[in-house]
Amino acid sequence: MRQRRMLAAAVLLATAVTAHAEHFEYRIDLSGTYTVGGADGCSAADTTGCPRAGTLSGLMSFDTPGSADGSWSIMANFGDITDFHVDLGSLGGEDLYGGINLVGGAPSGSVQPLDQTETFTFDWASRSASYDYDFGYHNPNGAFTGTLSAVPAPAPRWLFLAGIAGLAVAARRRSRAGA
Repeated sequence: MRQRRMLAAAVLLATAVTAHAEHFEYRIDLSGTYTVGGADGCSAADTTGCPRAGTLSGLMSFDTPGSADGSWSIMANFGDITDFHVDLGSLGGEDLYGGINLVGGAPSGSVQPLDQTETFTFDWASRSASYDYDFGYHNPNGAFTGTLSAVPAPAPRWLFLAGIAGLAVAARRRSRAGA
């Protein structure tokens, strides 16, 4: 009887967790051009302001308040989206503002800090992303585009089955110890 209660509790918990939120996690791979700034811009005497080719890689993750299609806001710590994180440039350490649309299970959206010096956009339907930054005249700037790829996560059903297997093993050990 006790095992049935534990199984029912596990099923209820798994259902409740999957019914209220959806977790998304993506790897970002971008390429583009950037400058590191320079007082004179790009010149033969000072090449620090000249465009250079570069690549960026990072991770993005967030949770939506539900698994159904919709539009949600990202407003620092007060928006609909929880645990939004992207680790490109200084975006990982700033309060971000923007929004995410979920259509047919495919999210797309855009975020930027309050000063609008950086912008990150993504679209899972086309597997594309872009990251632009501009810190002003003769300061670092860059424009990067590239792809998104899903970070594999264990499927909820496999986690559920692993939990049931753990309960079965525990029950068998108890019955052996009692015999």
